[in-house]
Amino acid sequence: MELTGMPPVGMHPHRGFNEIPYLKQGTWVGTDYWNPNGGHHPPMRGGGLQWGKVGSGIEHGAKFDRGSSEPVHGFQLWVNLPAAQKLDPPCFQDALPEALPVCEVSELVKVKTLVGDGSPIETGNVKVQYVDYMLSAGGEINHTFPPDFSTAFLYIYSGAGSFGTGGEIARKGEVMQVLAPAGQELMLKANQKSDLGALLIAGVPLREPMLQHGPFVMSTREQLVQAFREYQAGKLCKDTCDFILHTASGSRRSQVRAGRARGR
Repeated sequence: MELTGMPPVGMHPHRGFNEIPYLKQGTWVGTDYWNPNGGHHPPMRGGGLQWGKVGSGIEHGAKFDRGSSEPVHGFQLWVNLPAAQKLDPPCFQDALPEALPVCEVSELVKVKTLVGDGSPIETGNVKVQYVDYMLSAGGEINHTFPPDFSTAFLYIYSGAGSFGTGGEIARKGEVMQVLAPAGQELMLKANQKSDLGALLIAGVPLREPMLQHGPFVMSTREQLVQAFREYQAGKLCKDTCDFILHTASGSRRSQVRAGRARGR
């Protein structure tokens, strides 16, 4: 998404997965249950990331930031939860921009680790790499995948580049699947005439049944039906939520009520 000012997003529910918004530019003012007035913790700003384990159920949204006129440019990623954790109490982590490590590999290459080694984000036994590669024209770098990370893809959000030993070309807006990445290296190289911005996402597959309908990601149809029934009855959000704020100086944890879903 790339907009001028953040439009409001109405309150809506989730259950059964992790939702991960990453904001490249602009401001995102959440209307989450722990931040009903936008003042209990800093709004998400450009460079920040949230890892939201929605677990048994949450309800949240976003409101328009009238104090900002700059474009909003961000990404939303969903990562499944293991079947045994889909009804865990929710836990949301906000990482401020300065809490996420940025490595200047060379004058032409910057690497920002959103999730993975060096990031403060805690993912439990859901193994994920999420990296923002920012290459100036002609820049080049190799990414190494851990031995058990057998699923990976790239999203090109700006410019163009070549990838892998075959030099396959990808441009802005394209998604590239990485075949058999486990334990391998992937070369990323920016076009000689343009910069390259690419998100690399890799992980270890759960290899479990998964069904998604609307805002819910569960293991069976019966669980999906139950989620909708509980939401319509106002009983979806019933657990206490952990909230963790990651800053440059450390992390702060608090507990809040997950809120009460309004019946529809």
